[in-house]
Formats: sequence, C-alpha cells, structure tokens
Amino acid sequence: MIRLLAGIWTLASVLLTIWFGRLFVMVYWNSRACFDENGRCFLDGVVHHDTSFIYLWIASLAAVSALAGAVIARRGGGL
Repeated sequence: MIRLLAGIWTLASVLLTIWFGRLFVMVYWNSRACFDENGRCFLDGVVHHDTSFIYLWIASLAAVSALAGAVIARRGGGL
C-alpha cells in the first residue's frame, strides 16, 4: 500500500515539476531580456514580473519530492 501511495505521489510530483518548469520558461525565461529597472516587462498587453522566477523554485521542490517518492516506492516504505 505504501508503494502504491508513493508511486502516486511520485507521478503527481513529476507532473507538477513539468507544469511549473513550463510556466517558468513561458513566463520568465522567454521574456527575461525585456525587464525594466522596476522588474516589469510589457509584452502583448501582458505585464510579466521578474519575480516569476519563483516557478523555478516550485519546480525544483516538486522534483525533489518526486525523487523522495521514488526512493520510498523502491524501498517499499520501510526505513
């Protein structure tokens, strides 16, 4: 049962890693050259902020969570 839950947790974490990684690339990385001194970028009527790099931190945490879930699933839940 622990292996099943850890597998589900790992899958969910991998999907979150992909999602937030994609958000980071779309919102921050592609527009990083146009930020002004206030940390704003105006593209196509949308304002992007340079604080959008937080998506990278969330993706990193989800990746670490996926790795931990994979280790738990492999061990079978025993410590």
